[in-house]
Amino acid sequence: MLTVQNFSRRQFLATASGAAAAAAIVPRSVLGGPGHVAPSDKINAALIGSGTQALRQLMSDWLPREDLHLACVCDPNRDSDDYRDWSPHGIRNSVRRFINNPNWGSETGIRAGREAGREVIESYYANVRGQSDYAGCKTYVDYRDMLAESEGIDLIIDMTPDHLHGCVNIAAMKAGKAVVAHKTLANTLHEVHQCVRVAKETGVTTHLMAWNNDPAFHQLKAWLDAGIIGKVKEVHNWSNRPVWPQGWMENPKEAMPIPDGLEWDLWLGPVPDRPYHLDYTHALFRGWYDFGAGCLGDMGNYSLWRTYRMLDPGPVISVSANGATGAVIVGNQSQWRRSQVGFPAASTVHFEHKDMDIYWYDGGMKPRIKKALLGYGEQLPREGILYVGEFGTILGNFLAQDFRLLPESRMSALEGSMPAARDREDVTDSVDEYMTATRDGTQSRGSFINVADLAEATCLAAVALRTNEHLVWDSASMRFTNVEVDHSLKHREYRPGWEV
Repeated sequence: MLTVQNFSRRQFLATASGAAAAAAIVPRSVLGGPGHVAPSDKINAALIGSGTQALRQLMSDWLPREDLHLACVCDPNRDSDDYRDWSPHGIRNSVRRFINNPNWGSETGIRAGREAGREVIESYYANVRGQSDYAGCKTYVDYRDMLAESEGIDLIIDMTPDHLHGCVNIAAMKAGKAVVAHKTLANTLHEVHQCVRVAKETGVTTHLMAWNNDPAFHQLKAWLDAGIIGKVKEVHNWSNRPVWPQGWMENPKEAMPIPDGLEWDLWLGPVPDRPYHLDYTHALFRGWYDFGAGCLGDMGNYSLWRTYRMLDPGPVISVSANGATGAVIVGNQSQWRRSQVGFPAASTVHFEHKDMDIYWYDGGMKPRIKKALLGYGEQLPREGILYVGEFGTILGNFLAQDFRLLPESRMSALEGSMPAARDREDVTDSVDEYMTATRDGTQSRGSFINVADLAEATCLAAVALRTNEHLVWDSASMRFTNVEVDHSLKHREYRPGWEV
C-alpha cells in the first residue's frame, strides 16, 4: 500500500469526529493558518511521466505549492541524458538553481526520467523546504501498478507522450482519481470519445492543462460579445511549429539497441510493437501519427480552446487538410509520396462548423489578408490569430493576448469607447482552477468534458491529412458520412491488454 506523508482531505474528514473536537486537540500546523496548510486541504498527487516537460512543471507549478504534495513518480524510463529540448542546458541549469545543487544533471546531455524526477522532488522537499520528516518519493515503472497502490492519492498528473494520454486518463478516472493532463486529451478519435464518456460517467474532477483564463481572454470576449466586428464568420490561427524534426516519409529502418533502463514495451503502451528508435521518443514523438498529435495537438489546444470557449461553435461538421508532400528515389525514379506515418512539415486545416469556419496553419504557413488591413510593409506575426467578422477584423498574437482592430485607423477611432471586460474577479490560472476543483470535488472549467469538441477536431485533422479528402463528420454517431475511411484512422489496433 502506498503511504503518503499527510492524510488526504477525504481521510481527514472521515476520521474527524467534528470540527469542535478537532480544534480542541490538533495543533495550529494541522489546522492551517498563516504559514501553514492543513492536511485536510493538502492534495496528494502522483506524477505519471517524468520527461522534460514534467521537470519544468515540477519547478514552476507543483513543488512550490504548499497545498500540493508529490508522493510518487512513474516513468518507464529510469534515467538518461538523451532527451531533446530547446536548449542544451536550460532545464539542467534551472533544476540546479531550484534545488540548490550545482551538480545535478549531465554536462553533455539533457537528463530526465523517473529517478531524475524523484531527485528533484526529494531535494526540494527535504533540502529547500526543510521538511526534516519527509519520507521520500516512491517510484514506479508501470502506471497500472501505481494506480493499484493509490489509496492515499487524490490527483493523478498525466505528463506522458500523447499516445498514452487516453489509456492513463481513462484508467485514472476509473480508479476514482481526479486527473489533470497535459495536452492533448488523446490522439485517436476513439480514445477522445472514451475519455469524455468516462469523465461523465465517473464524475471525477478532470482538467486539461491547456485551459487558460487570463485577463486578456475576458477582455477579448467582451469585444466579441459586444459585436465590435459583428458575428464572427472565420477564425484563422497559425503557428511556427514544428520546432522539432518532422515530415518523415517512413518509419526508421535502422535498428537501435534499447537503452539500459528503458522499458520499451511500457513506453509503447497501446501502440503495436516495433523496434526501438530514439526518434520515436522524447520531444520527437509529437511528429508521428502513432505517438503524437502534431503541431495542432501541441499548441492548437492552447490557442483554439480560447476560441471554442468564447464562440462555442459546436462540433466539427466537416474537415479538409493540405499537408506538405515529399518525394523519394526508388531505383532511378523520383516518386511523389504522402506520408502515412508522420505529420507533414507544414499544413493547413479547414474545420467547418455550423455557423463558422476555423482555419489552422503550421510550419510557417499563414493566412492571406487584405492589403488594406495592415500598414505599408507590415506582415503578420510569426504566430497569431485573426477573428474575421461581418464588418471587422481583430488581430492578436498566438493566444490573442495582445489584440487590436484592423485597420489601425478603426482602432484609433474607437479608442476609449471599447467595452470593458466583465468578471475580472473570475480570473484565475490553470493550476488554481484544477487545484480548487480537486479539493472541492467539483468539475473544472477546463475539464475533459468541456474540451471535447476541440479534442475531437485535433484528431479529425490527422485523419484529413492522411486521406487528403474533404470529410463530412457526424460527431454523434462518430462516423464519416461521405467517404469510407479506414477504421484504423479512428480506432488504433491495440496490443493485447491495452484495449480502451
